[in-house]
Amino acid sequence: MQKTYLILFLILTFSCSQTDSQIAEFEKVMGDKQTKAINLLVSDFEKNLNKTYPDLSIEKGYEQYLNDLISDSTRDWEKFKFQSDKTNLEFHQSGLWDNIYSKDSQESLKINTTGKYIEALYSIKKPDPLIKIYREKRKAVGIMQNEILVNGIMDSDPDFNNYFHKRIVVLEFSF
Repeated sequence: MQKTYLILFLILTFSCSQTDSQIAEFEKVMGDKQTKAINLLVSDFEKNLNKTYPDLSIEKGYEQYLNDLISDSTRDWEKFKFQSDKTNLEFHQSGLWDNIYSKDSQESLKINTTGKYIEALYSIKKPDPLIKIYREKRKAVGIMQNEILVNGIMDSDPDFNNYFHKRIVVLEFSF
């Protein structure tokens, strides 16, 4: 019986340390300023979830936000705005915006397929299905319609306790 507990403990410890090393590698590629900007975006997003969906947990709030975003019955578009002025300034001044987006000669918004964000996503050595599908589609397709993006995320069984899943959602809706 003690051996079973020891084996379970070692498996859990290994899983956590693997995730911690993936986060550390992601943040190393992104750099301190851009990691700080991402963390501010996540914080603002989650504050907005608490305000918009006060009766839901953060995890359920992410799910409801995505469902409301593509719902035909949604009329209150203000609830999707979550960035504070400070966070928006940090988003741009840190260079994070430039690492995610670019503008072409017609001033259309495009995905920066060579930026640190894509590079950081590819630094995750053993990605889960959501991360794997997301990074491949993002690099191949670029900006996706909300419905396609949301359905793709939801079909990949997201875990909104997951560091990466949260950042994927938040960065997709930060312009």
